[in-house]
Amino acid sequence: MGMTFPGRHAGKIAIVTGGAMGIGRATAMRLGSEGATVVVADVQEAGAADTAKAIGMTGGKAFAVACNVASEDAVRAMVEGVLKQHGRIDILANVAGVTTKKASVDEMTLEEFRRVTTINLEGTFLCAKYASRAMKQQKYGRIINVSSTTSIMPTTYGNTPYTASKGGVSAMTRQWVLDLAAYGITVNAVAPGPTRTPLTEGLGEQMLKDRLKIIPSGRLGEPDDIAAAIAFLASDDASYINGQVLVVDGGMTVVNHAAKK
Repeated sequence: MGMTFPGRHAGKIAIVTGGAMGIGRATAMRLGSEGATVVVADVQEAGAADTAKAIGMTGGKAFAVACNVASEDAVRAMVEGVLKQHGRIDILANVAGVTTKKASVDEMTLEEFRRVTTINLEGTFLCAKYASRAMKQQKYGRIINVSSTTSIMPTTYGNTPYTASKGGVSAMTRQWVLDLAAYGITVNAVAPGPTRTPLTEGLGEQMLKDRLKIIPSGRLGEPDDIAAAIAFLASDDASYINGQVLVVDGGMTVVNHAAKK
């Protein structure tokens, strides 16, 4: 997990979507290790429960909630349940997301485009919509969205729905500052580069090796790398950071790969 800061999030109530695996699980574990009470939300209820159990075994406090972020009714019910049980929401980490079946734009189906954008873009919107209402009332909140380096530069073939959804997440991150800053709420995002998660491992080992060639730091990201950035943006150390998209990619996006021989 790397260096943690015990007590940095003590007393905070945090919702982490997509908490069953990958970056979501690492984020939930990180926030729990730093004192937050973590609501682990995921459509995979068993996986969410496993994450919550793991946090508890390390001395943290966590609860699992089954939630499909693409359903407004489900998101509303999740937020209402958290408020009923804990009385407030201090941190929302919007990590839930899916990748796309690769296809050129001329072959991409509308069904696949909508599947990905509904979960990645609309899901992020819905969670922020309902959590921010509570944050506005309490005059405090931290919203951290998960974008991607694909919102800056294309990194793989046939990725239209994913790229569109993550570009939208970055744009919403900036937009919401105007809506929420006056209420003591900051909204930021992280943009991970190629990161070794159950989702990306499904792309195949060769594709991961190809991506490794364009990362100056010489390694793929790990979920803990992204979780550390989210935990920082969720902390009071980041209280004057607002509307930013923090790229966590080992330097990949600053290199002009086209100029390399």
